[in-house]
Amino acid sequence: MMKVIKTGLTYIFAIALSCAIIMFVNFSDKFQLSPKNVYKVYLDGKEIGNVKDKNELEEYINEEQKELKEKYNVNKVYVPEGVDIQKCITYKKDVKTAKQINNIIKEKKPFTIEGYKVTIKTNSSEEEDIIINVLDKDMFDKAIKSVVEAFVSKEDVKNYENDTQPEIKETGTLIEDIYVDQNINIKHGYISTDEEIFTDEKTLTKYLLFGSLKEDQYYTVEEGDTIESIAYKNKLATEEFLIVNPEFTSSNNILSVGQQVKVGLINPIVDVVVETHNVIDQASQYKTVTQEDASMDYGKEVVVSEGQDGMDRLTTKIKTVNGETTNVVIVSSETLTPSVDKVVKVGTKIYAGGGTAPIMSGSWAWPTISQYYISSYFGYRWGKVHEAIDIAGSGEGSPIYAAGSGVVVTSQNKGSLGNHVTIDHGNGYYTLYAHLHSRNVTVGQTVQRGQQIGTMGHTGFATGTHLHFGLYRNGMPYKDGTPLDPLSLYR
Repeated sequence: MMKVIKTGLTYIFAIALSCAIIMFVNFSDKFQLSPKNVYKVYLDGKEIGNVKDKNELEEYINEEQKELKEKYNVNKVYVPEGVDIQKCITYKKDVKTAKQINNIIKEKKPFTIEGYKVTIKTNSSEEEDIIINVLDKDMFDKAIKSVVEAFVSKEDVKNYENDTQPEIKETGTLIEDIYVDQNINIKHGYISTDEEIFTDEKTLTKYLLFGSLKEDQYYTVEEGDTIESIAYKNKLATEEFLIVNPEFTSSNNILSVGQQVKVGLINPIVDVVVETHNVIDQASQYKTVTQEDASMDYGKEVVVSEGQDGMDRLTTKIKTVNGETTNVVIVSSETLTPSVDKVVKVGTKIYAGGGTAPIMSGSWAWPTISQYYISSYFGYRWGKVHEAIDIAGSGEGSPIYAAGSGVVVTSQNKGSLGNHVTIDHGNGYYTLYAHLHSRNVTVGQTVQRGQQIGTMGHTGFATGTHLHFGLYRNGMPYKDGTPLDPLSLYR
């Protein structure tokens, strides 16, 4: 019995001694060995290990990422966003190598490079701000200038910047201001290499002008093509064609069969605003004066004397945004050559039982006062057909006249057209007058050519005060009618 007890005590003593040795070793490690200065590495708040030297880790990452340095032509690559390296004191021995920490990081997140984050504030509360990453701030500034020069010639920009614009002697244009109408913030920082980063001015300019980096679209010139016809075929305004093909200086430039031209639709990221002072000579439309003749059948017209356009010299202030006129103010006007009225004798004789008299159309009247400026023509604009001409310059509240006699079929304030009037001229033609400030006529009312039907305004979707004047054949506007160029009425 005593032998068993003695053996058990020996066993217990051995266990106790072992524990004491283990505790002593741990105690020695913790309290007798020197503490270590290390760097704890965190990734998005989670500890991923300790390294002996922070600089060694950063240098290893930089040396190991040779492909990134070559791709972006930079001298240094940095740790990813969310990596935090903190110095601390520890007694632990498990210190990882720079290579081990590097391998853990690159499996989790992409590395970063030094650059600039450009934030372009949009002018609409419904659109998100645009973020652009660039390596060099000067490159962004040069790209913006290249976009400006897509809408204003380099020579004109240079003269504006150097205050060397030639004076206006009789007619001409002076640039009063050029600016980008967005709040742009440029902040230096570190950019993740999994984001789009612009490294050259040409690519960035293309993105700012077209809104994407899609491959250029081309058209091969055929026999009989002109710049205007190619633009129309590809849903471009002539001005837009000239912007994407800067080697052409005007729509009259000669093309060669087989030549390739760009036909991509621009969609600028920024709004380039140009404000100009202009002195222009413009034809003033003659008026048609009618003389009633009871001896002639109703609806019959005889020209007594032909009219003749005059010439006015207009001084204007014009504002364009990305090449599109958005506001026109006529400062003054001078008559150089007065217009001559066209005199037309109109029959008023109606026979008993002759049925309903036809609606008189005759010569067409101009829908605004003589001091005007055509700010946008019929045709493609931003990829869509602009089914009218925009007449500006007369000012808010100036009179709008019926281009021809007829019956009012629409008079309402609705949708993007705002206040608008449609007249059926009884000969297959309909005219539309939109964005009016006010309307003077009602549906079913018969109006005469030259009668005031409203006033100019900017209701509905309008970028400035103007008349949206449309002409349609065999149907109503934006329904079953075929849109025609309203200027064809006056040629």
